[in-house]
Amino acid sequence: MTETATNADHPPHGWLRTLMRLWLLRRVPWAPAGNPLRATLLMGVATLAAWVVIDRWQSQPDPQFIADDIPLFAWYVLGILTLAALLQWRARASLKLGPVLALAMGAVPMPLLFTSVAAAYLNPDGFLAGAILVGLYTLLYLARGLHAITGGTQRAAACVGVMFITGFCWLSDALDVIPDVWAPLEAPTALSDEGVADGEAVLFSQAARIDRALEAVGSEPSPGPRAFFLGFAGVGDQKVFAQEVGLASRVIRERYDTGARQVLLINDQRDLERAPLATVTGLKYALHGLGSRMNAERDVLFLSISSHGTEDPAIAVSNSQLPLQDLTPEDLADALRESGIKWRVLIISACYAGGFINSLKDPQTIVIAAAAADRSSFGCSNDSDLTYFGEAFYRDALPAAGSLRAAFDTAKAAISARERREHVTASNPQAYFGKAMEQKLASLSAVKR
Repeated sequence: MTETATNADHPPHGWLRTLMRLWLLRRVPWAPAGNPLRATLLMGVATLAAWVVIDRWQSQPDPQFIADDIPLFAWYVLGILTLAALLQWRARASLKLGPVLALAMGAVPMPLLFTSVAAAYLNPDGFLAGAILVGLYTLLYLARGLHAITGGTQRAAACVGVMFITGFCWLSDALDVIPDVWAPLEAPTALSDEGVADGEAVLFSQAARIDRALEAVGSEPSPGPRAFFLGFAGVGDQKVFAQEVGLASRVIRERYDTGARQVLLINDQRDLERAPLATVTGLKYALHGLGSRMNAERDVLFLSISSHGTEDPAIAVSNSQLPLQDLTPEDLADALRESGIKWRVLIISACYAGGFINSLKDPQTIVIAAAAADRSSFGCSNDSDLTYFGEAFYRDALPAAGSLRAAFDTAKAAISARERREHVTASNPQAYFGKAMEQKLASLSAVKR
């Protein structure tokens, strides 16, 4: 006879007490009494409330309620029903759906708590270790819960349940089925095309300012390949873009020895005199100037762009109220072609940046984009020092990575983990690595070392 059937010293208790005991991984020497559907409903309401509270907490500061993702909760209802059906099917006993559904609903809180809270403080290795521990916890929870409601050992059913939960979590992440009901309020971007009184004079002076920056680059010949850097911070009313381009110039200088061979085009309304302004015309002019100083057959250009992006696609360009136009993939492709620069690494940190790849890719080009063509990237608010991409790629990955590809892969994984923890739609960074350019970069790195 089974433990549940023979243990007269332990009268049956209700489902909520049973679930609490199972959450503590304690054995349950009784068959749960009461209405399991009532317990399932209460658990569902509590889990939904916890999700909303955690989501709001993660969306600080200034969380804004959004209703667009509410229908996505149906995906999780379907998952819980499927889990219950699998447990019912695989258990070596005749079970009604109600008790198994209550047990499946009780399996939700621990994975929810882990992915929403604990994972925010773990690096990728820690996250993996924690996920394994949560999987083992869930396996023990299901095994003991099934034993309580069937009176027998149900290890196979518990294993099937854990495998389903693992696959369901993976698929939910891959499909971005993350119901976000709160989102942080991003600072609005006002792109004005109304010129100020002295706008023409400011713009007219840019060619001379770029010339002065190019003079510092020099034009002396070199016996070996060299790296050059051009930075472009597109939007001037948010400091994060200028700061990111500044970091990019320092990291690439240290990694690829660009030295004084760099030009920065910066839109920063806090200081219109610090550097030449980032404009489409200025970009073309600077590229032409760098091209005339580079050995087209040997030297490599690193172009770092940081700004807002639009779905068109286009890179937003604005500074105070100067009449500036946005940068399109065609603009950038034409400017690079006209410059005569053959070897180039293009790093675009902006929403929808992946839309630039097809217009720019060739065997002698690497294009790295902070987001897919249909995705936003994150971290470009006024209270940020760097975007999510800038932190993961320039600050954390590139300085220590063995190659540019390794730096991108590391940054992409870190961004993906962060976005999962924050329950935001994945930006899905993209990259194209031209074969010839990747080989060229490897030889350049070897020379610098």
